[in-house]
Amino acid sequence: MADKIFIGLPAFNEEKSLPELLSKIIDFSNNIDEELEVIVVDDGSTDRTKKIIEAFSDSYHFIKGLYHEKNLGLGAAINTIFHAVIEKACDNDFLVTMDADNTHNPYQIINMIQRIKEENLDLIIASRFVRGGEERGVPLIRRLYSRGAKYFFKLFFNIRNINDYSSGFRVYKVGYLRRSMQLYNNQLITTNGFDCMAEILAKFSKIGIKAAEYPLKLQYDLKASASKMNVFETILGYFDLLRRVKKPH
Repeated sequence: MADKIFIGLPAFNEEKSLPELLSKIIDFSNNIDEELEVIVVDDGSTDRTKKIIEAFSDSYHFIKGLYHEKNLGLGAAINTIFHAVIEKACDNDFLVTMDADNTHNPYQIINMIQRIKEENLDLIIASRFVRGGEERGVPLIRRLYSRGAKYFFKLFFNIRNINDYSSGFRVYKVGYLRRSMQLYNNQLITTNGFDCMAEILAKFSKIGIKAAEYPLKLQYDLKASASKMNVFETILGYFDLLRRVKKPH
C-alpha cells in the first residue's frame, strides 16, 4: 500500500490566495501515485475563506475543512492539523505543512518526499538558506528577521543540516511527529503565535532528529494579502523559548 500524503493548510482571511493554491494542489494530485488528503484549517476568518473551503470540499472528496469559531493564531491552527493527522495517519505517511497564501509551490513536495525516503529522514524543510533557494518580493525587514532567526536558533537549538527555522513549508514523517508529540505530552506547540514553527524545531533539537533542507522558491510576489506576522512579537516569542523549551523527562 502506497504511503499517504496529508497537506495541512492553516488559513486566516485568505480568500484571494486560497482558490489558486487549492487549484495547484488539485493539479498536483493528478501527478502523484500516493493517496492525498488536504486539511484546511480556517482560523476564524472574517472574509469568504470558509465558503471557499466548503466549495472545494464539496467538489473534491480529498479536500476537508476544519473550522475555528474565532481567530486563535497560527500555533493553534498547526496544532489542529497535527492532531487531525496523528489521529488518522500511519507512521509511514507524510504530513506537508504549507502557507495558504500561495507563496509555496506544491510541486516541490514530490522531490521533498523522494529525498525523505532516500535518506530515511524524519523531516525536510523548504529553506531559503540552501543552494538554489530563492526569495522573490520579500521585504527587507522580513529578510533581516529570518536571517537573525537562523543564527539565534543555530546557537541555542542547533539541528544538523537545518538553517531555516521559521519556514512553514515542511514535510514531516508522521511516525516521528507522533512520537515527539507523545514525548512532550501533546504539548509540542504551546504558543499560538508565528513563533510556533520555531518552537517545534527547538523541541525536536532536544530529542534528536534526522533532518535536511530542500531549496525553497519563496514566491512572496504572489502573495495577495498583507502579512499577518508581527515581527516584534515573534522575536520576543523566540527569546521566551530559551526559558520554556526543555528536554522531556
